[in-house]
Amino acid sequence: MRRIAFILLVGLVAQSAPAGAQESRWGAIALGGNGFGATRGRPDEASATSGALRQCEESGGAGECRIRLTYRNQCAAYVAGEDRQVGVAYAGTIKKAGKLALRSCSEAAKNCRIHYAACSVSGTFN
Repeated sequence: MRRIAFILLVGLVAQSAPAGAQESRWGAIALGGNGFGATRGRPDEASATSGALRQCEESGGAGECRIRLTYRNQCAAYVAGEDRQVGVAYAGTIKKAGKLALRSCSEAAKNCRIHYAACSVSGTFN
């Protein structure tokens, strides 16, 4: 079985709640084996990570799933390219997270494409 090389590129944005936000919302991305899992809008980091790990294992993780990214009041993206190279990133908007993850993947692989992008809170999609 081929191992996935993980490249993590993190946006340079603060992880504090936006002004006026009532509560934090968490998300997580888990990868391993042939599995993928992601959560968003969770009330705490523990529920975000446990949900992502469960989804990853159920989708083919074969006991190899690991959390690759957690984020709070942000957006995140997961990108995959040739040779199972991936990029994951978070940023203040979904567009920026996708761009950072694509750049990360493209440094090691060709034909990188976004497979998942979501925000843990609403209003950050641009």
